[in-house]
Amino acid sequence: MEFVTQHYPCSLCNSTTTKPVLNKGGFNIVQCSQCNFVYVSPRIKNDQLESIYQHSYFKNKDYGYVGYEQEKILRVKNFERWLKDAAPFMPTGTAYHALDIGCAAGYCLEIMNAKGWQSEGLELDQEMCIDLNKAGKKVHHIAIEKFKSNIKYQVITLFDVIEHITALDVAFKQLSNLVAADGVIIMVTPNYNSLQRKLFGKKWFQYKPIEHIQYFTKQTLEVFANRNGLQIAHHNSCGQYADVQFLLNRLSYYKLSFLSKIFTKIFHLLNLKQHLFYADTGSLFVVLKKREAK
Repeated sequence: MEFVTQHYPCSLCNSTTTKPVLNKGGFNIVQCSQCNFVYVSPRIKNDQLESIYQHSYFKNKDYGYVGYEQEKILRVKNFERWLKDAAPFMPTGTAYHALDIGCAAGYCLEIMNAKGWQSEGLELDQEMCIDLNKAGKKVHHIAIEKFKSNIKYQVITLFDVIEHITALDVAFKQLSNLVAADGVIIMVTPNYNSLQRKLFGKKWFQYKPIEHIQYFTKQTLEVFANRNGLQIAHHNSCGQYADVQFLLNRLSYYKLSFLSKIFTKIFHLLNLKQHLFYADTGSLFVVLKKREAK
């Protein structure tokens, strides 16, 4: 696909003055000179950017995912852990209305349904939407910025989603309007301040400038939340579950072949081929709630 790019101002402060961070795959990742927010500029035009999610995004070797559904066990474990970590901040009771934004193959919806929650999803991939609705799940083919509902949700999840969104203030305002007074919004997103980013530099796995167009820190995410009626109730560094093949693939990506060989021998000697590991990837885990009136 041939991309058409366009310059957009900083989503945080609307400034157009930037300083370069790096170039990746022909795209410039920049830092705002006024507020230090990091983003891609120029980036793929908004209308074309939305179109890349519409078909086969989860089966694409150039961007998106390869093997998303083949890694179901790992993804389910991730979602279970993240929901468990957010549980202390959820309202009392279990009769929740839940909304999973960017629900992909519906794994998080399955977990929510198993808890007895009334769950819905938003997903831009048309094929995924069709399959999920045929399977009896309630999934809307629409972006969060355009979604309308009379329901107030006790739980809203955005797992590896917010970094894809173009109109951030519109999205945060929508979240503020959709969440119940005692509800929670749970986010996982790459952390620009993470040790992993600082350690791997340009090779940081989360530099995916075709679709990862915004890069957050706890501080910048807090600004978006606060000015849209939300506040951070909890945050920490988080990771994801991995099996042996996932770990070896990631080492290969970073061209650490010597470590890959060492770990392969260790896994074989200790018979860990079927073992799952939880690795801190430096992502930012955030629980948002309605901002308390002063």
